[in-house]
Amino acid sequence: MSDSPPRRTKRSVQTPAKTDRSSSKSRKRASRDTKELTPGKIMQAFEGTIEPVTPTLMYRLCALLVSFVMVLLPLIYVAMIGGVIWGVYFHAVHSLALFEAGSSSTSTRNRGKGMILLLLVYLTPIVVGVILIIFMLKPLFSRPSHSSAFRALKREKEPLLFMFVDQVCDAVGAPQPVQINLDIQVNASAGFRRGWLSMLGNDLVLTIGMPLVASLSLRQFSGVLAHEFGHFSQGAGMRLSFIIRSINMWFMRVVYERDAWDERLEYLSQSIDLRISWVLYLARLFVWITRKVLWLLMMVGHLVSGFLMRQMEFDADRYEARLAGSRCFAATSKRLALLGVANQGALSDLGQFYSEGRLVDNFPALININLSKLPEEVKQAMNRHIREEQTGWFDTHPATLERIANIEDEDPEGIFRLKSPATVLFSDFNREAKFVTRDFYYGVFGKKIPREDLHSVDELQVRLEAENESHKAVQRFYQGVIYPNRPLLFSESAVQVPEDAKQCAQELKNYREKQLKYREKYKSFI
Repeated sequence: MSDSPPRRTKRSVQTPAKTDRSSSKSRKRASRDTKELTPGKIMQAFEGTIEPVTPTLMYRLCALLVSFVMVLLPLIYVAMIGGVIWGVYFHAVHSLALFEAGSSSTSTRNRGKGMILLLLVYLTPIVVGVILIIFMLKPLFSRPSHSSAFRALKREKEPLLFMFVDQVCDAVGAPQPVQINLDIQVNASAGFRRGWLSMLGNDLVLTIGMPLVASLSLRQFSGVLAHEFGHFSQGAGMRLSFIIRSINMWFMRVVYERDAWDERLEYLSQSIDLRISWVLYLARLFVWITRKVLWLLMMVGHLVSGFLMRQMEFDADRYEARLAGSRCFAATSKRLALLGVANQGALSDLGQFYSEGRLVDNFPALININLSKLPEEVKQAMNRHIREEQTGWFDTHPATLERIANIEDEDPEGIFRLKSPATVLFSDFNREAKFVTRDFYYGVFGKKIPREDLHSVDELQVRLEAENESHKAVQRFYQGVIYPNRPLLFSESAVQVPEDAKQCAQELKNYREKQLKYREKYKSFI
């Protein structure tokens, strides 16, 4: 998708040879422009710096309120743990009087049964409480799992990319990242490299999704980077954003994450005799109730922080628009939406390839191919979705049209307008894309896939296109009323192929006319 709105062009009929010549000329021209694009020209294309976005008074008050609430929520959780500990301690100390009352029974036989019952009454809350305390303390000390695979770049290996990112940071007024990582996600993000340990400094890491680089122009890619670093252009804002996201992610882990401890408790409650395991079932019940309370706190956190996060996105959008232009921002937003659809299509293709024992060697290229071949009805459906999209109470990002309307008063051109492919920033983009693809497979399968077991994406795409054409031919022949889950029953005469080609073609024509005749009845039957 281009950065400027589409223009009406006069349609003309061309011969295939002429079309091939024109497309060949355009490819040669694009290749020549790319070769002439030196690092110096890319750096000189930045026309100064942009004006920083000034937070409003309402934004500052909202940030103060959200900060208070987000810090209060974990304290409520800690207070719940303290309450359970105090309850267990109070019961263990003050419920000993039950045994004194039970020992005063006159009957020795009744005294023995009563003591057993009192022992259960005394020990059950302690056992359940200790299990509950352990499960409530566990999230405070457990570390999040890092399953996403990424590839760290070195400045000396990719000097142009680092220079470009540094230039974007200087234009936005944000600190430069000390590390750049590559992954397979259709996204880009900037954050603290060592988490909470980097809060006091500007130790940032930039993570770039290779599908973005493969599908965006330099201008669009610079805008995406400006958006990410726009969050970090203000020291207090970037730290507040990190704290809010960390607390929200922590609550999600506490509520939804299950580990070996949960599996062990479930296994013991189901395997031990019911006369004993009922205590474990009771413990599981209280753990479940506690997590429901935490779910409520999590939703309060999402609701409160959602408004502030959306305002942060609006401010970051202004940085993107001021760097790449408001028209480019609108085009990039729609292209990213289509890129998400193409990513789903590529994952579907990848699943089909895997079932056949084949894996592509360049997943970003597969996404880009799916993007270029999206049907027109899919693009129309996406445009319709964008028009009808509404921002929800718990959304961290505003609706696309709201974001576009937010930057309408910004400069339509921006300070950086190069439209060459973003892949020119890499010394060898395809090599890095293949490395990231193998890292992705390692994260999914837990083992390294040998290079010789991977197949060229072009080879698999040719075969996939042939299968798609065959599918279209079948649908076209049967007028779209053939269904794989309702196979047609053929008579024995149907499998007898005529020897004469003309006779075969005539019979196919005759049978198709019969199919068209009964088409509506067949559809109603299906």
